[in-house]
Amino acid sequence: MKNKVLSILFLIVIFGIMFLGTVLPDKSISVSERRKLASFPKIQIETIMNGNFFEDLNHYLVEQFPVRDWFRKVKGVISSFLFQKKDEDGIFIQEGAIYQLNQSIDEKSIIHFTNLLNKIQNQYLKTDHVYYAIIPDKNYFLNDTIPKLDYKKIELLLSEELTNMKYINVWDTLNLESYYKTDIHWKQECLASTVAKIEEAMNLRKTEMPDEKKYYSKFYGALYGRIANNLPPDSLTYVMNDDIKNANVFDYEKQEYRKVYEEKDLTNIDSYDIYLGGAKPLLIIENENQTNGKELVLFRDSFGSSIAPLLISNYSKITLIDLRYISSELLSNIEEIDLNSPNLDVLFLYSIPIINNSFTLK
Repeated sequence: MKNKVLSILFLIVIFGIMFLGTVLPDKSISVSERRKLASFPKIQIETIMNGNFFEDLNHYLVEQFPVRDWFRKVKGVISSFLFQKKDEDGIFIQEGAIYQLNQSIDEKSIIHFTNLLNKIQNQYLKTDHVYYAIIPDKNYFLNDTIPKLDYKKIELLLSEELTNMKYINVWDTLNLESYYKTDIHWKQECLASTVAKIEEAMNLRKTEMPDEKKYYSKFYGALYGRIANNLPPDSLTYVMNDDIKNANVFDYEKQEYRKVYEEKDLTNIDSYDIYLGGAKPLLIIENENQTNGKELVLFRDSFGSSIAPLLISNYSKITLIDLRYISSELLSNIEEIDLNSPNLDVLFLYSIPIINNSFTLK
């Protein structure tokens, strides 16, 4: 009798999953894994004959499996608790947050980074108001039982090479709570002290943290899909004031204007794109509310997307340059960038992961 009951339950589960797979619509993306999912392959005689159709069909069925996310979470629980597996390909969970094990310091990468910054300063910049700041990865704030980079050595290497720039140390303005649990990035709403430190170092007017906030409660960060887990998503917050609302942002690549925040970007594979549309080679923020004529050129990685809106009130114009997507050799050819402006501030703001893998910068 017991075997019959188990057999019936097994058939119910199998046919139930088959039924769900038939009636439920396909998903175009996996929010938790932050990637596109396979669609049903096109039926063609050629692909059927050479076997590619069946290979693509198998891939499609695996990716569109109705309870795939649930099984991934079960796998993660079994790996962690039953097999005591500490990490998956360098990704691990510590006290309810996801981290990535750091590689060793790449001194060649750090020298490449400093050489590039010095080249930009010497070749293109006429202003003396040049600054740089380093953003630590969140592993920096974990206890010493977790393998870490030698952060002091990175600071020392940078200070020895970037002698003509003023260093803004923002490390003491951050802590673990400043970062998302499922992502590598910092939280915009936690950057009040960081902005204050930058404003003080750059002789800017002290501004108040915008008090209007909007929330997106289902933010699955970049690390979430890289390890099977049962963690809840993060809540993503973006803050606003009149300067942020009224600012116009010119997207040089698309040759069109946008706003600082566009809610449609929350539905992208990476919801962090809410901040200025995500990765862009060149953005120009125009603040008509500010008439002081001051300009900021911000050389940045993705961390800069969320802090740049908090600096808008101090400037008439902010230019964001991402050297991962645009070569420094092109700077003098872009009419929209005036590197000779007498009211120009320049800030190189980069995270440790980029500095330690800087060959992506051009």
